[in-house]
Amino acid sequence: MPVRVVTDSTCDLPPDLVAAHGITVVPLTVIFGDEALEDGTQITAPAFYQRLRATRDLPRTSQPSVERFQRAYRAAGADGADIVSIHISSKLSGTLNSASVARETLKHELHIDLIDSYNVSVGLGLVVLEAARAAASGGSLPDVVAAARRAMDRVSVYVAVDTLEYLQRGGRIGRARSLLGSILSIKPILMVDQGEVAPFERVRTRTRAHERILELAAGMPRAREMFIAHGDLPEEAAAALDRLRPALPHTTLHTAFLGPVVGTYTGPGAFGVAALERE
Repeated sequence: MPVRVVTDSTCDLPPDLVAAHGITVVPLTVIFGDEALEDGTQITAPAFYQRLRATRDLPRTSQPSVERFQRAYRAAGADGADIVSIHISSKLSGTLNSASVARETLKHELHIDLIDSYNVSVGLGLVVLEAARAAASGGSLPDVVAAARRAMDRVSVYVAVDTLEYLQRGGRIGRARSLLGSILSIKPILMVDQGEVAPFERVRTRTRAHERILELAAGMPRAREMFIAHGDLPEEAAAALDRLRPALPHTTLHTAFLGPVVGTYTGPGAFGVAALERE
């Protein structure tokens, strides 16, 4: 029996990778005032950052509805396929809860396994890709679930943000709260640890923060796959890949936008790396 992989739009996977691996992406929503826009379908990342820079009020985000998940699951399982549904950390969003309720309502129709990735953005995306590849190779439902869970233990995520303001105002600051009150010249580098945002290092300038991200990336020779993720810095991200290729000749390298939902909390100018180590 085939297995389909479902995730949510906070995976920040580029559309070409989503299409190539047959992944179903359920969008979260970004809300500017009274206008609600589905992440990745009704608002693109470049358009989001342009609007974010122009607005005084921070947008809000909303998890997918139960009904949205029901529609996605029915479509993914229309041919009788089993479903592995992998999502943003439950410590950062209620998305997994919506998925869980939807699964319960469909338990007599479909077999759906839910996974809390304890990650976000392309950290989640790397887990999803591993699951999708296992499914494409003919893996059973237990095989695909196992591939995803093994990947979860091998993903590292680091991101430099220009300011903690977006995380703080959005209520997703987690253990990085300890960095609040630092002098203005300090630029925080954050990590994802046990499903929440946590402090990693502090450096003195934005340039040094981005340089540190590249140092961390180059220091992962066991990485099988890696994303340079950015908050509307496509040229810098492309240059970073060119710089990293000689240091990481056996690593598959990609760039990706931090999408509208994730960008609501990281803000414009964020710059990060997510890597999946070899087994």
